[in-house]
Amino acid sequence: MVRSGCAAADNRRMTEENPNHKEKKAKLEAEQRRRMREEYEKLTLTEQPKKQMKAAESNTKNTIILEEGDANISSASKHGKVDDECVESFMEQLKAKVKSEVNYSDFQILEEDLGKDLRTVGRFSVPLRLEHIAKRIKDGFGDITSHSSQSDCEAKPTYLLFCAAIKEMDDLKLDQVNKTKLLLWRDAINNALNLQFNVDFAIKHLFKIARAYFGFKVMEGKSGEEMLKLKNVDGNLEVPEDCLREAEYFSGKPLSTGLLR
Repeated sequence: MVRSGCAAADNRRMTEENPNHKEKKAKLEAEQRRRMREEYEKLTLTEQPKKQMKAAESNTKNTIILEEGDANISSASKHGKVDDECVESFMEQLKAKVKSEVNYSDFQILEEDLGKDLRTVGRFSVPLRLEHIAKRIKDGFGDITSHSSQSDCEAKPTYLLFCAAIKEMDDLKLDQVNKTKLLLWRDAINNALNLQFNVDFAIKHLFKIARAYFGFKVMEGKSGEEMLKLKNVDGNLEVPEDCLREAEYFSGKPLSTGLLR
């Protein structure tokens, strides 16, 4: 009996040490993993179309706006029809707390001047071309990073992106922006808000610019007489009145008007 047990053990040991057996075992395990992966993929593929259809239905309006962009607004504005739904749909995008992909390369001033001719403003060193804006932000709103728990080193990239966005507002006028640019500014501002920077003033100002943008698209190239024709039989404009009001406010002015001293 002892010999028989030892012989069985020896046989098992020889089988396990046999290279052919190891190879077969490895192939069997690989085949099992492949089958499990295929089963998982089948389940995933079954559910995915349902999720995609549901997402497509809920995001149809926003998708149309993002893909067709300013062309849709321009086309509608020829007929004086940029309605509340169109405006509010985009405003919801501006308010969305989406993951930001903004980086230095999105701003020419940072891409070209980062690390050059640095000037100290408050706690941070900034490129020379951002110095004036950084000082105006500090003079108007104090240290916007004072409530942030981030170290200066951690907060600096977000601070520079924020200053770059405000710098662009200061450089550009209504006829020089589009929705892509407005969403880029949103991301830079949201980054700052996420780090507890005191920049609520900036997001509120961005909302004003966005409404002005829609108003400008309707007013663009129209005479006073043509603007009067935009009124319907009830005397109401077919574009939200606050959009026209904001467009008139920013007309011919930098988009930082009313934001910085």
